[in-house]
Amino acid sequence: MNSETWYTREEAETDPSFGSIPEKRPVEKLLEQGFVIIDKPFGPTSNQISYWVKEELNLKKAGHFGTLDPNATGILPVGLSSGTRINPALSNADKEYVFEAEMSEERPEEEIREVLKDFEGINDQVPPEKSAVKREERQREVYEIELIETEGKKFLARVKCESGFYVRVLIDQVSEELDVEAEMEELRRTMQGHLTEEDMTTLQQVVDAYHFYKKDGNEEALREAVHPIERAVTGMKKVVIKDSAVNAVANGSDLGASGISKLQDNIKKDETVAVATLKGELIALGEALMTSEQMYDQKGTAVEVNNVYMDPGIYPKRWKQ
Repeated sequence: MNSETWYTREEAETDPSFGSIPEKRPVEKLLEQGFVIIDKPFGPTSNQISYWVKEELNLKKAGHFGTLDPNATGILPVGLSSGTRINPALSNADKEYVFEAEMSEERPEEEIREVLKDFEGINDQVPPEKSAVKREERQREVYEIELIETEGKKFLARVKCESGFYVRVLIDQVSEELDVEAEMEELRRTMQGHLTEEDMTTLQQVVDAYHFYKKDGNEEALREAVHPIERAVTGMKKVVIKDSAVNAVANGSDLGASGISKLQDNIKKDETVAVATLKGELIALGEALMTSEQMYDQKGTAVEVNNVYMDPGIYPKRWKQ
């Protein structure tokens, strides 16, 4: 839960007999429905990292959220088994990168800084040839961009941007404005949604923690490395529902406003929201059909459910519309 204002539509208590607080979920359940935040090393592809996680942790499947080039490093969330289904919450999240580029000729530091600043706002980009998406012009927003330092023909910069923004294309565009040729030397993802470098762990640390758990039953290191799926929706607005409404939503039913116990402020119509239990368990993601104010005091369907993460039957069938 974040620091935004919460409103209580109807006071409710949760029965400890059903479900579990995410942080107290059994380790085996975390491995079935969790994710790790890998500090991707230079060299392997994102798919190779996912494959190694799957093999080393003896999983049925694993999948990353948001591709990094082989030559890029930094934050790479990887879903474990059914935890891969949380992909929509993180793949399209805003990103931050630190990058180094080398120019064919030196340029004054102030000139580089001014050119970079010109790219704040909406940018037209065509994905590079080696990208996995269709090469057609599209618009992506840059929220912040700054020059960190220069050294000879090299400059180091930071950019916070909308998902799907290509730093490699940015460097090409910057080089045109500076009337030089330039190549990307290093690229590191330092933020993805609410995840930062402080959250990362190396692949080796994850593997060691898993083997330590399997050998001695010590869960501490593995619990630090494997996050419950709820962590993936930390930055989303939440709608918390009564125990009596949980099973219906877990079965894919849309959420009626009468099933809500608490909700966060500033929910906008059509915004993607997380539907959670009173214990903090993620049940589903859905599209808000009402604003926070309407959810608080009106009747009708509040959230159209799109992605369900909780298995039916964990909570009893006691839906009250």
